[in-house]
Amino acid sequence: MDRFWIVTVSIEKKKVDEHIQKGIEFHELGQLEKATHYFRLAAREGCPIGMFLYGISLRHGWGCKINTSLAFQYLETSAKYAVNRLSTENEYSLTSKGELIMAIYELGVSFQQGWGVSKDKETAFYYFNLAASLGDVDAMNDIAFCYSHGHGIKKNTYKAAQYYRMASRHGQEQIANSWIWKNKYNVVDEPGWDTKYYP
Repeated sequence: MDRFWIVTVSIEKKKVDEHIQKGIEFHELGQLEKATHYFRLAAREGCPIGMFLYGISLRHGWGCKINTSLAFQYLETSAKYAVNRLSTENEYSLTSKGELIMAIYELGVSFQQGWGVSKDKETAFYYFNLAASLGDVDAMNDIAFCYSHGHGIKKNTYKAAQYYRMASRHGQEQIANSWIWKNKYNVVDEPGWDTKYYP
């Protein structure tokens, strides 16, 4: 009985993986309706990556009607799964780590923009911070923006400079951010700077 169950699970996982691959292929060909169909199939099978891709499709109307409320539900479920898996598994055992981190980031975007949920800058900051701590460069820039403008967190130009510098070191610089390289912000490159010196 156990062997039958393992074979069945293996076949179902392969089927879900095929849905994701077909969806990505159709998306790259610009056949968004077909792509969304396969993402929907994977999402309905409980696949977190399928939920993420279907949620993004719903949010932007890629091959389907825009439905930000339903998109938020799929993104939230995918992000919750990601938080759970990423906190309990070795980073090398999770092949889809990047996509799951994007789900966390995109949940922050939903709260920031009010897409499918009430705008909540503090909650957006929370998800951006979580995604940034897991290495998402877009989230690093958004955290920096939040600190720079006081969105969801107290304004702090030193923290803003720290996160903009992190993103820059990962290859994603923002235009007109030369101010982050002023000498007075060099302190942010020192380990533990924010506990020693917090302006």
